[in-house]
Amino acid sequence: MRVGRIMELIRYIIIRFFWMIFTLFLFMSVLFFATRIAHLNVWFGGLEFPDNFYFVRDEYVAFLRSIITEWDWGMVEGKPVWDSLIENAPITLKLNLIAFGFYFLFGIFMGYFTALKAYSLFDKLMNALFLVVGSIPSFIWIFLLIMFFGYTFPILPPQPPSVEAPLYWRIAGWVLPVAALSLAPIAKFASMMRNELVDNFNADYLLLLRTKGLSKRQAMTRHLFRDSFVPVMPEIAPTFVFVIVGSFFVEMIYNMQGVATLLFDAMFQPNMGTYYIIINTPMTVLISVFYAAITLFFIFLVDIMYAVVDPRIRVGAHK
Repeated sequence: MRVGRIMELIRYIIIRFFWMIFTLFLFMSVLFFATRIAHLNVWFGGLEFPDNFYFVRDEYVAFLRSIITEWDWGMVEGKPVWDSLIENAPITLKLNLIAFGFYFLFGIFMGYFTALKAYSLFDKLMNALFLVVGSIPSFIWIFLLIMFFGYTFPILPPQPPSVEAPLYWRIAGWVLPVAALSLAPIAKFASMMRNELVDNFNADYLLLLRTKGLSKRQAMTRHLFRDSFVPVMPEIAPTFVFVIVGSFFVEMIYNMQGVATLLFDAMFQPNMGTYYIIINTPMTVLISVFYAAITLFFIFLVDIMYAVVDPRIRVGAHK
């Protein structure tokens, strides 16, 4: 990689990093005002504008000052909300990272394997399967998987096992939520990778390689795979966003004590068999910023990887 391109990449990383910080700050500010004004309207009938804005503005200044000076995001029931996030975040992060590694690698492999059998009966059956599996969202998959593998054929835990459970059973407790998040993305990446490979089968350079004695599998693995993978890369970030949103519902349905539980408890409180709105602003803002930060950082990493994998792409180009 040339020195000029390295400097261009470093400049792009710095600019994108500051844009991430600015975006998170803007998102946090808007969310703080929205949740506080909503809380006033729900519990106190609201204040007339602009009185409500000035009142919340003073709260926001104090909230921002406490974050900058003490890293204090507020308290919930006498406990710092930051401590609650640190306790629950590992479960959410582990779930999404395991799911990402599984659906990305397995989806690419399935697409490659299906492309080797292009236009065969197997290929047609797999394309139909990709279409069906990819059309079912994760919160439906978790219901189906729990009912089928948790109760009908009880071979996997229908909810997270306790810490006293055997190690193999605790590991098995991750299978259903990871599978629920991974099935639709696997179908998506497999279908995209298969289509890209098949579309490039008749490329001139591939025909030249075949005439030089390379088999179809060798030509695909050594040359065609990378060229077909580049158009798939822009879908990594939006798919990850789709999955991390779905993980909120999967955590709630599977009763995982992750960040989703904190966010739900920060907005709703049980009362006499029902729920009423409370809108705990510190917890809601912190968890929302947590999700936004993960998403923005992942998009940032994908953009960098995209520029490194394909040197023809100009980093930070306007076109």
